[in-house]
Amino acid sequence: MALSNYFEQVTGVDIFTGDPHAGFHGDIYEQVKSSLAPYSNIRLVQSDYKDFIKDHSDQYDLIHVDIIHTYEATYDCGLWAAQHSACTLFHDTESFPEVKRAVVEIAKKTGKTFYNYPYHDGLGILY
Repeated sequence: MALSNYFEQVTGVDIFTGDPHAGFHGDIYEQVKSSLAPYSNIRLVQSDYKDFIKDHSDQYDLIHVDIIHTYEATYDCGLWAAQHSACTLFHDTESFPEVKRAVVEIAKKTGKTFYNYPYHDGLGILY
């Protein structure tokens, strides 16, 4: 929501049911959609990232990756994100070492610069 103040269009992609790391909380899509209704420039897509990225080749200014905290999921989603955005953010680089390892590998593969903000569970920035 905060980023919608700085971008013309914000797209949020999520399954809206949680995961093993964040906890499962049932389907909250309609609740989130209702909460964000006043922000006309936010579009929500209820989808697994794998399904979303296979049909989308758009370029974005910024992509924020905060998904299940495994190496594989972070690498797969993050590589696509880094290839489709000028800047990619990754949450939990300090609290989940596998996330940080995936981001380091994505930086190497894409030639992007990796900066790690180590506070508040870590925020990886690729640009």
